Amino acid sequence: MTKRQNQEERSRHTQARVIQATIECILENGIRATSTVDIARQAGVSRGALVHHYPSKTLLMQSALEDLLSREVESVRIMANGVKEGALDFDSLLKALHEHFKGDLYMVTLEYLTNARTDPNLMKVLAPLGIKFNTSLEYIWEQLVASAEHTSHQNRVALNATLCMMRGMGAQSIWRDDPELYRDMLLFWKETLMKLGFSTTDSERGRTA
Repeated sequence: MTKRQNQEERSRHTQARVIQATIECILENGIRATSTVDIARQAGVSRGALVHHYPSKTLLMQSALEDLLSREVESVRIMANGVKEGALDFDSLLKALHEHFKGDLYMVTLEYLTNARTDPNLMKVLAPLGIKFNTSLEYIWEQLVASAEHTSHQNRVALNATLCMMRGMGAQSIWRDDPELYRDMLLFWKETLMKLGFSTTDSERGRTA
């Protein structure tokens, strides 16, 4: 490995540590209360090293958001593979989405959503990445529930209604820890969707007709 390659590797490693530390600090303290000093300390790097890679807090927060939503898309890719391999069915997908929207990554995303409402620069980064994430989920949903019974638009509406429900449950879990209620809500929503003809198999659709 050449000297330049060593430097590039160290640079990538430092950037990864800083980004991870940024996400951890946001999760613990929120965006507004997180400083570059806090992040440098969490990452175990000097503030000078941090500023070398990310000259402003705005740039750092935007880079962390891009990394965060890239992870989100990767989680969708893993779910897509589960669909292809037959390891993920309709019920499993709903449970996986519920776990996703009550996890740490979603809690950090909530911080970004709140701040993007009044920060146009952050919104410019968030909007296209959010669309990319939703588009990835729409692809999986189409794989699972596609049938002649529904149009692509109806499939999209059903998915986005599901996502809005999951996001609401995730937000509510911040102040209300009630696993039994959330389990029953998931069951209710699954049965509702199946009654409307959304399921992974023709046999399930037949049972709910």
